Amino acid sequence: MASQTSAKRFALLVGIDLYQCDGSRKRVGGEPVSLKSLHGCVNDVQAMKDFLGNNFQVDDLCDLTSSSFATDSDISKTTQDRWPTFDNIKRYFNKVKDEARAGDMFFFHFSGHGAQLEKTDSSPKDGRAKDPSLMTVDYCRGNPAVRGWQLNIWLNELNEKKVQVVVSLDSCYSGGAWRGDGRFRSPEDWISPPNLPADEAAATETTNKPTDRDAGLEMSWGINPEGFTLMAACQSNQGALEQTIAGKTYGVYTYEVLKHLNQIWPRAVTYRTIRDQIASQMQSQTPVIYGQDRLAFFGNKELLSAAPILVEIREADAILPIGRIHGVKKGAQFATHPPDPQISLTIDWVDNFKCGTKLAPEVSYALQRFVEVFPSRWSLEEETLEVFVQPSLGSRFQEVLHTGLQDRISGCIEVKKEEDYSSEAACFRLCQRDDKIDISGPVSLIGYEGSVRCLDIKGESDKMRATASALALAHLFRFGQILDLRNQAPQDGPFELVLNPETNRSNGARFLDNQKVKFTFENQGKVDLHFVVLVLSPGFHVKQLYPRWESPKTVRSSETESFEFRIKIPDVLKNSRADNLNQSHRDIFRTVVSTSSKFSVKSLELPDIWDANQIGYKGQSHLGRNAKLLSDTSNVDWWVKDIQTDSTP
Repeated sequence: MASQTSAKRFALLVGIDLYQCDGSRKRVGGEPVSLKSLHGCVNDVQAMKDFLGNNFQVDDLCDLTSSSFATDSDISKTTQDRWPTFDNIKRYFNKVKDEARAGDMFFFHFSGHGAQLEKTDSSPKDGRAKDPSLMTVDYCRGNPAVRGWQLNIWLNELNEKKVQVVVSLDSCYSGGAWRGDGRFRSPEDWISPPNLPADEAAATETTNKPTDRDAGLEMSWGINPEGFTLMAACQSNQGALEQTIAGKTYGVYTYEVLKHLNQIWPRAVTYRTIRDQIASQMQSQTPVIYGQDRLAFFGNKELLSAAPILVEIREADAILPIGRIHGVKKGAQFATHPPDPQISLTIDWVDNFKCGTKLAPEVSYALQRFVEVFPSRWSLEEETLEVFVQPSLGSRFQEVLHTGLQDRISGCIEVKKEEDYSSEAACFRLCQRDDKIDISGPVSLIGYEGSVRCLDIKGESDKMRATASALALAHLFRFGQILDLRNQAPQDGPFELVLNPETNRSNGARFLDNQKVKFTFENQGKVDLHFVVLVLSPGFHVKQLYPRWESPKTVRSSETESFEFRIKIPDVLKNSRADNLNQSHRDIFRTVVSTSSKFSVKSLELPDIWDANQIGYKGQSHLGRNAKLLSDTSNVDWWVKDIQTDSTP
């Protein structure tokens, strides 16, 4: 009998406080290059090692550290393979590459100096003037640093083996941007020295082969983390700070990450939620996240949960940083969750970017100045939701369906028998076919005639089938609200959008599955514009496509911004027996544009409809995102513009 094997976890933790110097690396003028020692990097590694070891099974963990308190005697006693050099870091990457299998996980954390280095002959022609790099302990002794593009290639080799990769960098992005009291993890007054033969040799050994990744997307450290998760301590124009807590120094970023994890543990939390929570605690730097941000920390599953929203309590007013641009209507309800007092907020006013309600004195007294809430019921406002049900499903089914819809949607809901149904009505229809229930709706919402594809609603009882139907209908209703935003906002603004496939096609032609497309945004106005691109997929899924971080992308007047991506039909739809070559699938690429840079559309995100039962609107405790209220929105313009494509397998 074959033995079962479980996924293995590998971890490489690098912390460099002490940087050696022997004068062998020199600047152009001949003066030796040195790097000032840090004080919290080894502590970062030890704290991370303790947390991982105490809470997870880590099959293979390697820590490479150099302490600023080490003496020459200590250094001589340290085995060569435990020193944080380029060779040792690369050796462990090679070990993981050789031993890891599909489904395994690799976690890489680096605390130390970051700097910009002169490009080598083998550096990619990526438009950068220099190579952002992680500085190794013996760089000033003439040995190579780890360049961002090299790290990218090593990580990509693991990713190609289907190894899940997570990277955490507590280091500054660019040397020379910061100077002063030594608290920043970037060299003071940095001037990149000429490369040595060792630098060229190390670069030559790293095969810089082309990949299918979206090379046009701006990435921290030159890393393109499609298929990875990358968390970095700060934005590219900021410094990564150290701080002393109770007499012990740590990187601010690493300290806040572990502080948050220890506070909520053992509750599962996503990398996105970690980033959002620690961002609200870090005043001098803004952590960033790229790639697969919805995975559970040190896990391989996405946590699909409603986006938490940070509410500001101003005396008797509760103000939420979402508004019409997010599909909010009067009557929508948001609820707190433990440890906050159990309170439901019913929205009574909405503007473009904000909404709110009045609070009773005893309620406002019970709440802190900031409290986190989740959407519990979206609002119909003055509309009516009509659902027609096949009579054979029975009255019990209709009762449970109506109750389930009322639990999720605020407003007038009518569940009727099918004989009153009109195919021209903007409503939903439920029919029983064999052992499942089909849902159909307006073509403008669904995108095609007939029932929703691949929606498998079954159950052993009327209650189970009706509850699952209510969940799917609520999902479609919310998707419809998001879709309808294009009719509530101006579409024509001082910008132009172009969607170009990599192969020439005539207007109106269908795209092929996995078609590569280039998106271009041109600012034709006189002021800066800020935009986000969402994709509304054939699975009734809504996700931010670009940029990969939460805040919008800024484009200066008369400038353009482009990125590339692939249109992919969900596997569920491709594998469906109902699918055929003549059946097309709709994608809507929505661009939200504003004259303000302070907005987020993450609260619009939805999973695919067949995963709707995984989204938690109630009973889950997640920590909130770093939303900020716009103080004055009266002079803020915004636009919503859609580009629709149809693709075939």
